[in-house]
Amino acid sequence: MSILLKYTFSFGTAMILIRFTYSLVKPLCTTVCKQSIFAYQKCNFHSLALKQTFYIKNKICFRTCLTTTSQETDKSNYTVKEQIITKMNFQSTEHAIAFYKLPIKTLLHLYNVTRNDEKHGYCKNRLYYVSSKLKCPPSLLSKYVAKRTFIYSLSFDWLEKSLNVLLEMGVSCDRIIRDLWVLKYKAETIQERLKRVKAMGIDNMYPWMVRCSEDILNRHVSISQETTHILGNNENIHTYLARRLNTTVEDVEEMCIKTPALKTIRAIKVKHFLDYLISEGITPEDIAKKPRILAASQKTVKKRVDKLRQLGFQAINLNILCRSKKHFKKFCDAFEISTKNSFD
Repeated sequence: MSILLKYTFSFGTAMILIRFTYSLVKPLCTTVCKQSIFAYQKCNFHSLALKQTFYIKNKICFRTCLTTTSQETDKSNYTVKEQIITKMNFQSTEHAIAFYKLPIKTLLHLYNVTRNDEKHGYCKNRLYYVSSKLKCPPSLLSKYVAKRTFIYSLSFDWLEKSLNVLLEMGVSCDRIIRDLWVLKYKAETIQERLKRVKAMGIDNMYPWMVRCSEDILNRHVSISQETTHILGNNENIHTYLARRLNTTVEDVEEMCIKTPALKTIRAIKVKHFLDYLISEGITPEDIAKKPRILAASQKTVKKRVDKLRQLGFQAINLNILCRSKKHFKKFCDAFEISTKNSFD
């Protein structure tokens, strides 16, 4: 029994000592753990900050290197281009500006062709040859030639013959300048096509007539022939309108200022449109007061006239026909409602 009491007392004492030790150690362990965690987080934060700083510095350095390299490359390319262009017999810097946009490879080709032309006595530079043929200042022509470098790929004989045929057939210089692609065609092809067009009674020559399909050419010829039939040989669209609308040419010119679409309107459309409007009871004087109607779609106007006839209108008002789609519908709807209410 005494032994049992002895062991019980020892166990109790041990427990008290353990609890006392734990109460002392626990705060110390908690503090150490917190400080360890804080130190770890601080270490990670500094590590991340270092990584980000390194990344940003390297990124800036990389961009700087790229910009510097790009600038050096551009400067180098410009220098090479300048060396090539200065040997191409340009008479002034202004004439050569457009050629600086071309790749170095293309410039080398142009340089070789220029040297060959000069060697055989053809010309100093094809820009000046074409300029002299088309009576166009090199400063204006250079931007067109720089975009159509195939001119330097044609044989000089081909270029010379094609230009001569176009001018002999009456194609104006400004039209050739705006459509230099026509020079890709053989002189024989150009001559054959334009002669055929002239034989059909057309004197107004365009470069596209050489390049277009047969269907487009035939359609243009048909329209031109019908236009000649309408206007005759001594009348233009302005005098025709003045005659049909019982007014003066000066009044027609004023109409064209107020309605610019009339400047480019075709005689065929004008004739058919006027015939239709007059057949619907609209007088030439009314049309002269509202010439904007002639610039409208004849199909749309016909639909509106038919709609007004269905609603019972005998006389057609041009002001109503010239309204917008929304306002025309609004007018018709309002008229239908008022008509219905009057019957009710």
